[in-house]
Amino acid sequence: LSSVSVPAVSRNLRRSVHNDIDDEIVMSNGILSVTVDQSTGVITSITNLSDGVTVNVEQQYGFYKSASKDSPINFDENDDSNFKGDGKCLPGYMDAEGDEYPWLMGSAESWQNSGAYIFRPTSDQKLHPLPPKRAKSIVFYNAGPVKEAHAVFGQGGWIKQIARLLPGKDFVEIEYVVGPVPIDDGGKEVVSKWATSIKSDGHFFTDSNGRDFLKRKRGDHNVFGTDQPNSDEPVSGNYYPVNTAIFIEDDAHSFGCIVDRSQGGSSLTEGTLELMIQRRTLYDDARGVGEALNETDIGITPNPPFGNAERLGGGVIIKGHHRIIVGKGRSGASKMRGAMDSVFSQPHVYVASAPSGTDIPFQHSPLSILESSLPDNIMLISFIALDQENTYLIRLGHQYGPNEDEDLSLQVEIDLHKLFIRVASVREKTLSGNQMRKEWEARRLQWDCKKEGESLPLDDRYDGRVVLKPLEIRTYEIVLL
Repeated sequence: LSSVSVPAVSRNLRRSVHNDIDDEIVMSNGILSVTVDQSTGVITSITNLSDGVTVNVEQQYGFYKSASKDSPINFDENDDSNFKGDGKCLPGYMDAEGDEYPWLMGSAESWQNSGAYIFRPTSDQKLHPLPPKRAKSIVFYNAGPVKEAHAVFGQGGWIKQIARLLPGKDFVEIEYVVGPVPIDDGGKEVVSKWATSIKSDGHFFTDSNGRDFLKRKRGDHNVFGTDQPNSDEPVSGNYYPVNTAIFIEDDAHSFGCIVDRSQGGSSLTEGTLELMIQRRTLYDDARGVGEALNETDIGITPNPPFGNAERLGGGVIIKGHHRIIVGKGRSGASKMRGAMDSVFSQPHVYVASAPSGTDIPFQHSPLSILESSLPDNIMLISFIALDQENTYLIRLGHQYGPNEDEDLSLQVEIDLHKLFIRVASVREKTLSGNQMRKEWEARRLQWDCKKEGESLPLDDRYDGRVVLKPLEIRTYEIVLL
């Protein structure tokens, strides 16, 4: 809803092979300064120049070995010992799916494979590091607006990385390419790990579907229970879903990562963050799909009785992006909020051709339906055309939680008549948009939540003035002239 000017890439942008005798390379965009190991291309420190904060980091890729039997069992349907009990399905299975015990290759009580639904490392719980490739020179771009340092990890270079600084951005973009994941020595759970000196006291934060940040504690007895300590599964037992961001912080520093897709993440040791970026397992985990999580670039033959479910081709190659952000102490949530939405609400680029000399109606760069810009902490989440002419369903969301930022966590008042061009009417609806909020509130049970001598603050929901509290989302039906 606003125009952005992107500087043209200089014609002299070229691939530079760095051969200086210094141990480190420094690249900067005026907002961040990033130090890179000259022999590997791996980041060693990130400085936020605005905050005056430097975080020393140890970057690492590695993998956990997937838990599974060393080799498949020889299944004999006439051998009763091969069945769990009387051959019934595991809990949650339909009888039509048949006995899944051959896929388990062991007792459901004492053995569980890592697979599509279950992440379970081998019993040693060990992260196997993939060392970066060392060379006398690395690929380094330092001409033009974009700065890049390239790195390669693992034997044969099956993980590649580009650390990138973009003009005007306060994050380091990490572009990674993983695959094909080698499986000659078993399945693998591939992770990207960052180690810092931050004293996180066993705590880290993950988002809940891009909204609230939840405080996690490593080995939390409130989660696992005192009668079931997580020592049996200290790795997978401390993994949590990361839909948008994960961060750690102390009184002096904050360090976080924004993901471009949902991933599992954790902080398994003090001052570290890790995210699972790829998985390739060789056995089914007996949770419904009936096949291993072993994606290949050609596909798979049909399942029995029409085929033998054989994987065809090599392992897939995937590409993803992480955005690394550092800042002052106890600023992790605020730093993450400022960059989260740009990952999932990126501008759509449309390209078309036309004969030379054709009058193009979209020649003006600023093209917006808004009369004024939204506040920095408010997002237009939805703008949907309804069946009625000139009628739209909009959702406005407050993007900061309570106490996450001194200014941006405050409630905001917006006048929709001043925000949109030529508004004829405004009516608030429930979040799903299927009822008028005024009618719904008249029907709902009215709880008396106010304390003695206290009145609840009210805002007029029906004249176009909107008051948005932290993390609140509100839905409106507007008619434009």
